Amino acid sequence: MKKGDTVHWKWGAHEAEGKITGEHDKPVEKIIKGAKVKRNASKEEPAYDIKQKDGSKVLKSESELKK
Repeated sequence: MKKGDTVHWKWGAHEAEGKITGEHDKPVEKIIKGAKVKRNASKEEPAYDIKQKDGSKVLKSESELKK
């Protein structure tokens, strides 16, 4: 996966979609919508910043995503 790719992930009973805007290969922590979000990223299991169509931002591990 790389920057610009459209990806999908499970969100409750539904599926969400967004575009990758950044990649992390070290543990990362961000504040998104007032909540602290952490991913234990590595070169083997990177984490991605993703922007949804409505402008919302999320942080997901590669294993949570599908193309």
